[in-house]
Amino acid sequence: MNAALPPGAARRILWSQFILAAALAAVARGGDGPFAYTDTHAGSGRLPGPLPRLAGVLAAGGDFHSRAFFQALQGAEAVHHPGSWVLAGRVLTAAGREPEIDVNDIDAAALAAARLHREGLWARFWQHDWFSFLRSRLELARPPQFVFIDPPPDDARGPAYAIDAAILLDTLKVPYMVSYPAVEAQDSIDQIGRTGLELLAGSMSAGVLLGGGAEQALLELLPDLKRLAALLEGRFQPRLPQAFSYVI
Repeated sequence: MNAALPPGAARRILWSQFILAAALAAVARGGDGPFAYTDTHAGSGRLPGPLPRLAGVLAAGGDFHSRAFFQALQGAEAVHHPGSWVLAGRVLTAAGREPEIDVNDIDAAALAAARLHREGLWARFWQHDWFSFLRSRLELARPPQFVFIDPPPDDARGPAYAIDAAILLDTLKVPYMVSYPAVEAQDSIDQIGRTGLELLAGSMSAGVLLGGGAEQALLELLPDLKRLAALLEGRFQPRLPQAFSYVI
């Protein structure tokens, strides 16, 4: 069995997954039929569990307005925790949609494991650098209906590519979520022009922003994020875009 995740990594995962579940449920709400979800850095679809602090979050579930995250974890095995795209599949299924999932990872071993962890989901597996994958996915006839942009932490080009990807998806009106380390993030937030939702917990920080239509979930999310941050022993901070400077 894989080693347990360190508390800081677990906090980041729980923060981003809660927001992902709520935003995805909001986008899927009111529609029917297939729903195309895309994940740029998918991993194996399974994490060692239970995650630190998850039990406390689940115990307080009745205090939260958004229920999507809690519904997706009902009856889950304690020894495993779903990766983001598996969680997304559960959220879409609970919303009455038919998940069609495109997942990408540069690691062949992670993709091999992902094929075993897909829980019966319709999934298409890609192995590219994540930005090339996203461009290729957008060129297909059926566009994605939600994109999770999760640049690998060791990708030096990740923040710049994430800015480009977010601006492109806003232009195309494709709902999306971007995860980022909440350190020196103001320039990125300013260029994208969306509000960052940040968890600050000592030396650990995590940020997420929503756009392309997914930001419709923000008003519903804000009170929940204050509760979640406290349960994760941190503080919720919204990071607003500041003045823009354009060069033509």
